[in-house]
Amino acid sequence: MASCQASCGSDDGIIKANPDIAGIGVIASFFSTTCLAVLLAIIIQLLDGLTGMKKSYKRWLRIPKRKRRMFLSAIFSKVLLGLNDSQLFTGTAVQIVAIIQHCSISVYHFQIITELAFLSTITHLLTLIALRSYFVQNRKSNVPRAFVMVLNLALLGYTSWVGYAFEMSPDASVKSSRVICVTQSQKSTKAVFYVRWLFLLSAAIAGHLSILIPIYLGIQPSGRISKAIFRRGVQFRNWILAPAYTIYGLVNASLVLRNTQAWNRHPPVHIEGSERDFGFGQILALLLLALFLLPGWETFFE
Repeated sequence: MASCQASCGSDDGIIKANPDIAGIGVIASFFSTTCLAVLLAIIIQLLDGLTGMKKSYKRWLRIPKRKRRMFLSAIFSKVLLGLNDSQLFTGTAVQIVAIIQHCSISVYHFQIITELAFLSTITHLLTLIALRSYFVQNRKSNVPRAFVMVLNLALLGYTSWVGYAFEMSPDASVKSSRVICVTQSQKSTKAVFYVRWLFLLSAAIAGHLSILIPIYLGIQPSGRISKAIFRRGVQFRNWILAPAYTIYGLVNASLVLRNTQAWNRHPPVHIEGSERDFGFGQILALLLLALFLLPGWETFFE
C-alpha cells in the first residue's frame, strides 16, 4: 500500500487504455446479456403464469397449448441459465481484477467495473426469480451457483462503495486519478451517497437471499399470518423490487457506459491508446455471449 501511494506524485492525468475492462466487446457483452436476461425472464414468467388462465381467454389470445408452453419455457429457461452462468463468473472475475489492480487502476475504469458488476447482479436476480422451481428441484447441484452469487454480492458491496463515492465526487478531475491515489477529501461524503449505496445494496441482498435462504436453510413460514406476509413479500420482490432494481441498473449503466471511449469519441478523461481495439478479452467476451445458445439448442433437439 505504501509503495503504491509513493508513486502517486508521478500521475499526469493520462490513463492507459484497458480494452479488457472498458473495451466495446466487454461492455456490449455485459449489457446485451442483461437485456436478454430481462426479456427471457419476462417470457418465462408469462408462460408459467398462463397455466391458470381460463380456456376461453387462452382461445381468444391464441395461446399455445400446455405442452408447447412447457417446451418453450424449457428452452428459454436453459438459455437464461446459460446467460446467468456466463455473467456469474465474468462479473465476479472483473471485480477481483479491480481489487488486485488497486495500485494501478484508474477511477474511470473502476466506475466501469462497478456498472458491469451491477449488470451481472440483475441477471442473477432475474434468474433466481424466473427459475426458482429449478433451483428448488436441483438444490445440491446449484450450490456452486449460489456460492458465486453470494461472493459476487460481497464484492459488489466494496466496488459499489468506492465507485459511487467517486461518481458523486465534487472534483471532476478525480476520474483521471488512480484509485489508490485519491484522498478521502476527494470522495463524496454526502448523505445522498450513503442512501443510494445502502438502498441498492440492500435491494440486491434482499432479492437474492429471499430466494436462497428458504432453499438452502429450509426456513419456511408456518402460521397463517406468517404465510400471508411471506406471499406479500414475494409479490413485492417479484413485481416491485426486481423491476425497479432492473430499470435503475440499466438506466444508470447506460448513462455511465455511454461516456466510455469504446462508445464515445470524447470521453471525460484523456486516454492513451485505444479501447476500441479487439484483443483476446474482447473476443472472449463476445464468444461468452454466444455460448448461452448451446443449452437452448440442446433442449430443442432433446
